[in-house]
Amino acid sequence: MHPDTGYRDARNSNGFTLVEVLMSISLLAVALTLLMGGFRFTSKAWDAGERATEHTAELERVHRVFGNMLDRLMPLSLQPAEEEGYAFSGSSNRLRFTAQLPPYPVSGGIFTLEFAVTSDKDLDRLELTIAPFNPETFRNGELRTDEKSLLLETAGRLSFSYFSSDVSEEWQSDWPEQAVPPQLVRIQLQESVQPWPEIVVPISIDMDHACVFPELGGSCRL
Repeated sequence: MHPDTGYRDARNSNGFTLVEVLMSISLLAVALTLLMGGFRFTSKAWDAGERATEHTAELERVHRVFGNMLDRLMPLSLQPAEEEGYAFSGSSNRLRFTAQLPPYPVSGGIFTLEFAVTSDKDLDRLELTIAPFNPETFRNGELRTDEKSLLLETAGRLSFSYFSSDVSEEWQSDWPEQAVPPQLVRIQLQESVQPWPEIVVPISIDMDHACVFPELGGSCRL
């Protein structure tokens, strides 16, 4: 037996050298860096996907509710018809009209519906209010009801506009009180990180409620 054999065996059994330990630590640090980078990328991709899904869901909700309510629009002649015009009031931040709603989940009949844009600091809110129709307070009166829903809250700027070829060939930010309801109503979301396509809803009914149900009274103006 060689006299140095036992010494070499004892030295080799003492463990890793300092160089080997440092190399292992360096490799572990590189692996952890790559792993954390992957986690951050996955987290950002997940958050972006959630924001896109939420953005699409908001757009679909507003489009569905806005379209459904305007589909139920039933124009009323406010009396006296020559002075007051129709029960339809439109501006850039408020749309108020009358609609015939079904008897579920509340009692059916003629209601006043209002889509209103309110601003709070850097946010715009789109709210829907539903109240029983009152011809005396329709134009400027406050709608007294608990039926108020928040449809959207966004950092962008929301606005309504109106179109009818009988009034103008361009979109109007305010609708004349004496005019019949417009042919199209539009919602726009501007100055937003995630802009929307325009929501344009046609008004399919152009006949006065008094023309459809003359037994209920009123003046048929069409």
